[in-house]
Amino acid sequence: MSQKKVDAYKEYKKNRKEIIKKEQRMRKLEYGAIIAVLVAFAGWFGFSTYQKATAAPQTEEAAAAVEVNMSDYTDYVNGLTQGY
Repeated sequence: MSQKKVDAYKEYKKNRKEIIKKEQRMRKLEYGAIIAVLVAFAGWFGFSTYQKATAAPQTEEAAAAVEVNMSDYTDYVNGLTQGY
């Protein structure tokens, strides 16, 4: 081993307890963040499901049909020739 690696190992060994505590603290923060995101997602999913389940039914006026003018399309399709 080179002297640089030996010095790094000695430094790690000297500060091992602090390094391990820092790693554990970061791991707990990561798990906490993941759990917070999952709880937020579950809450949003539950809330949106509840709103859809308790929503008032749509009236016929709200679901009015939309008319589409297809005359240009039908003229185009009728004008096509089949020249295979």
